[in-house]
Amino acid sequence: MPDQAENLRELVKKKQEIRVVSVASGKGGVGKSSVSVNLAVELSRLGVRALVVDADFGLANIDIMLGVTSKYNVSHFLRGEKTLHEIIQLGHEGVRFISGGSGMNELLNMDEEQLAELLGSLAALDAPIDIIIIDNGAGIHENTVQMILASSETIVVTTTEPTAILDAYALVKTIVKRDGSHQLHLLINKCENKKEALRVQEGFIEVIGRHLGKNINPLGIVMFDHDVPLSIKRQVPITVSDADSRTSQAIRQIARSLIDLPGGTESENFLAKVFFRLLGAKD
Repeated sequence: MPDQAENLRELVKKKQEIRVVSVASGKGGVGKSSVSVNLAVELSRLGVRALVVDADFGLANIDIMLGVTSKYNVSHFLRGEKTLHEIIQLGHEGVRFISGGSGMNELLNMDEEQLAELLGSLAALDAPIDIIIIDNGAGIHENTVQMILASSETIVVTTTEPTAILDAYALVKTIVKRDGSHQLHLLINKCENKKEALRVQEGFIEVIGRHLGKNINPLGIVMFDHDVPLSIKRQVPITVSDADSRTSQAIRQIARSLIDLPGGTESENFLAKVFFRLLGAKD
């Protein structure tokens, strides 16, 4: 009889084609969730089957942005009332998503066992999915960091504001200290001036390299667009309501760049990380 570890390793091999991308930020208000949703829409249009997991527990809003009233969320899974597959819902352009359950303290205070159960079930999810996008909470809460480290790669979203940049640096520093091989991408959002955005991008990458000894990939720049907050109010992603807007074009290019990048080449596969933790092994 094959042992448990052998069975898990076989499952890892079968599911290695799935990419798990965390979207994270050092602070709130930088447009992280909007990036997650619109990136999933553009990936779907490119033929990539995307699942968005709303892990911004307590402030979850992915379902609102997709114009869907969520009947089930992660809390139903954690209480054993539904399987993970049963709480997956369908949004615009065939984007699948899992609601995080807005304002629920039980999700904010998940213990390690609950988090491991969620990650393990997510890793073993039997569904037609090519890429999982995890919309994480802002900052460096331990649950957020664990979700990031369980992913194959992370997109760090920031604006050009000094406080956002400093908080993004703190987030990257935390990730690198915990796992120096974790693959990182940088996305500058809500930019008023492209020249300034390029300067911030170049400076941030240089500082990360000099002080943390880490390479971070410049994924793209998204200019400020007054129609984005309007699209959020209307509960229709900007990539759906105006596919030709400059924001939509920028996100589309970022989606293409992400597809062309090797997924998680510097770190272990998502499933391997999760199962090694569940088995009590060290990273």
